[in-house]
Amino acid sequence: MDEKLEILVSTVKQAASAVQRVREQGIGGRYRAKGDLLTRADEASHALIEAKLKAHFPTVPLVLEEQDNVAVPEGVFIVGDELDGTIPFARGMKEWGISLAYVEHVPTRGVIYLPEWDILVSALKGKGCWINGQRCLISHRRALEDAVWGTELNPFLTDEHRKRYIDRLSKKTHSTRCLACASAGIVELLRGRTDFYVNCRGGKIWDFAAGALAVEEAGGAARRINGALLSWDTIAMDIVLASHVSLLEGVLHVTSE
Repeated sequence: MDEKLEILVSTVKQAASAVQRVREQGIGGRYRAKGDLLTRADEASHALIEAKLKAHFPTVPLVLEEQDNVAVPEGVFIVGDELDGTIPFARGMKEWGISLAYVEHVPTRGVIYLPEWDILVSALKGKGCWINGQRCLISHRRALEDAVWGTELNPFLTDEHRKRYIDRLSKKTHSTRCLACASAGIVELLRGRTDFYVNCRGGKIWDFAAGALAVEEAGGAARRINGALLSWDTIAMDIVLASHVSLLEGVLHVTSE
């Protein structure tokens, strides 16, 4: 395995252990804003990840959710979510995880770890995507009307987002899945349980960097919700991920009408 990718894998596993130890002791928690829960587990994961990454990559800037991020650095940086799905985690659900991506203008290495699903996704640009060490290739080619899709419903969605994306796609597809955890939603796509994933508002760069790389390396497609190519130079982001290009184009067609 690539040395940098190995470090990311080791880091998310250690952070997950730190999170689980805190859960046993009591997670505490406070809302910094509506829909934004911070627990002792988030803080413990952040401390471990920050320390380990600074030790291994002392000159590489970090863009982590639980720190002040004014802007995205140019060039090389590491981006991550120390505890994706804090609210499901705090409610005792299994849909939570930790993600990290090494970015060189675009994500080149990414990991997603969902401890309670016992799933580790790793991806290396130009080399492939793996789930628990097994090569992952998205093979299903369902049409839009047969698709199950994943999304996130949150307080940040405007009425326009709900009408254009949630309502239109719900009417055109077979079923809708919402897990309140971007990492889990993306893994469901990689495993073939869903066919595409849309996060149209409220997401951040750390929610998507590792997952977008994994989906593309597994043979899927990724775009912004307006059809533009992804760029990794802003904190706030939106995304469409699909099992194949024609399905992604169908999603974009429905939501642009």
